[in-house]
Amino acid sequence: MRLFAALALCACAAANAAEVTVVRPKSIIADDWTFYIMVDGRPVSDVRNGERATLQVPPETSALVIHCPKATGGYDESHLAYDFRANTKAFFMISPTADCVRIQALDAASAAPVVRDSIQRGNRRIDYDPGKVALAATSAWLDAFNSRDAARMASLYDGEAFLTDASEAKPRIGAAAIADYYQTMAKRSTQRAALGERSIRVLGDTAIDSGTLTLFEMRDGQATTMPSRYSLTYRNRGGRWMIVDHQSSPVPR
Repeated sequence: MRLFAALALCACAAANAAEVTVVRPKSIIADDWTFYIMVDGRPVSDVRNGERATLQVPPETSALVIHCPKATGGYDESHLAYDFRANTKAFFMISPTADCVRIQALDAASAAPVVRDSIQRGNRRIDYDPGKVALAATSAWLDAFNSRDAARMASLYDGEAFLTDASEAKPRIGAAAIADYYQTMAKRSTQRAALGERSIRVLGDTAIDSGTLTLFEMRDGQATTMPSRYSLTYRNRGGRWMIVDHQSSPVPR
């Protein structure tokens, strides 16, 4: 009986899933780039120039999300809000832009000629590297740190994140405490950081970036350096890698 109920539940979920076709018309722009269709923060298909991909999307999905690789590492994102519950057979056309892609929802009649002029995506492995996203997330943190922009730095952390700085008596926990930490840090206007050795591990929805960094600062007209170690732990929150744990400490001299 339990098995029958489970099978019935799966069949019902499959029946309610939306059939989605994403078409990428042939273009000379971004010809060599592969774009990725994301669902719940995970790549479910890729689509190359002149291809179309057809896939099943859970009805609770609220947007079509496309990731585009950046030359500097990581991915840009474009998304289009869409009601998949009300439209169980949907067509989209994506066109490259300077940032990622323009996503256009089409009705069946408008989609017919672009579908006809594309080729079905082949049965190939999805070559998506989540490590690039973690790499880009730490680059965003470093850029915000060096800009001394407290709001940008705080926005990279999960609302319940932990930040442990060996120079403080206890960890900062939560968005408000971490925002206050960076408000104080931003007042040290000459301070900058440079990353050294790094180790990046991606474990499903979790990524850990740890290694060394050097802090540079002017004090009393003198340049000072402080070699340090750091560890940034990320969780994938709806396709965005947010810092959930941050530890830093100076290297003993």
